[in-house]
Amino acid sequence: MMDAATFLKSFFDFLNQNAEYAVLRNFEGLPYRNDSRDIDIAIEKSTLTKLRPQLIGLIEECGWKIVTYLKSDRLITWVCGSIHEDKTINLVQLDFFYHTSVFGIVLIENKDILANRQFNGNVFHANKIFEFLDKYVYDRVVGAEYPEKYLDIRHAIEQDPNVLEVIAKLFKKNSLTECDRASKKELLKTSLRWNFSRYGLMVFVHYLKFIYYHILNYVQSCTGFSIGFTGPDGSGKTTVIELMIEHLGAVFRKAHVYYHFRPMLFGNLGEVAHSTGLKKNVDRNYDEPHRGGKTGMFNSLFRLLYSSIDYFLGYFVRVKALTRITRLVIFDRYYTDIICDSRRSRIYLSTKFLYWFGRLFIPSLDYNILLTANTETILSRKQELDREDIETINDKIDYLATKPTFYKILNERAPQDAVVDILRLVFYKQHMKNLKRLKYAL
Repeated sequence: MMDAATFLKSFFDFLNQNAEYAVLRNFEGLPYRNDSRDIDIAIEKSTLTKLRPQLIGLIEECGWKIVTYLKSDRLITWVCGSIHEDKTINLVQLDFFYHTSVFGIVLIENKDILANRQFNGNVFHANKIFEFLDKYVYDRVVGAEYPEKYLDIRHAIEQDPNVLEVIAKLFKKNSLTECDRASKKELLKTSLRWNFSRYGLMVFVHYLKFIYYHILNYVQSCTGFSIGFTGPDGSGKTTVIELMIEHLGAVFRKAHVYYHFRPMLFGNLGEVAHSTGLKKNVDRNYDEPHRGGKTGMFNSLFRLLYSSIDYFLGYFVRVKALTRITRLVIFDRYYTDIICDSRRSRIYLSTKFLYWFGRLFIPSLDYNILLTANTETILSRKQELDREDIETINDKIDYLATKPTFYKILNERAPQDAVVDILRLVFYKQHMKNLKRLKYAL
């Protein structure tokens, strides 16, 4: 199993011998040190398509997995991951760009970047002009400011005639200062007019491709992924989740969202009832989640339906909207918790009924982790549940563990061991899903 540096060395050795490419920025430490969250690589689509089977083979030979895979009109993203024998977790995000574009509007073609690429002895990379332009023109058209961390590059080439020529051609501006002052709308219109003059009616084809992939990535479930954690208090969920986020931080630190129990499009039922005047007092003693009394069947059904609306709508508004772009969504408890812990949710219905109701009406997360430990271990960690409650929850966990997308993980040892077990499972499952998509895409 290769570490990140050895993997990247093998990856770039292969590209150096077989492909015309250029790393767009943050290439100074490569391949031995990656100074960026992702590695942006300009490469022609035909080249990547031809080499894709060999690249996938190389990734697998190195003992790595393709954890997420995103395909759009302008790039391919592979987030590759591995877990070393010493339990070190490695992630590398590879972004293969076909061109610099926004909403199907082409701003810079790869042929111009590749024609001027340079070699630093380890990797091929864009020259200073295109290192700047690729980032600058994209940021300006989407209405963003050019990052301060790259200002030294701008200062070095902002008066270069080649830079000014591209700015004049794309945006009809005589300087970067004029371009800085222009609005996003103005720059979009100007660059669109230039696209029509250069590509003619192909502009419509470019836009349709953008729309097609935007919709496709929303529908598909393998771009990003979602994980839910359920288990009795004392099973170590919070520690495991925090450790997992820390280990995935190289790629997902700014690309993950963490929810508790529900997407929370709607507030807690008691708060909503209070705000509408249906309930005078609200019990806000949230430090004791099992404080409520047992509810009857109709009360339980009402609570279930209320929560289900939030799960259903919230999944498509808050979960799916993120996982379509290689992001990670984590739930500390999800619908699974309603099945396992009736006292917390105050929904006292049959376990089998709740499971099949969820199968029919609740959007499923990609991975439902049933994190637990034996009763004695949990009692030694926390005293929030008694022995009977713990064993009742564990019995329901054992029931769910036999069902698809549910995975029981025992957290008896160090939390790091549970994290490794979970990520080994996720990396493998994601890799197999993505191999099917990649094979279909050939």
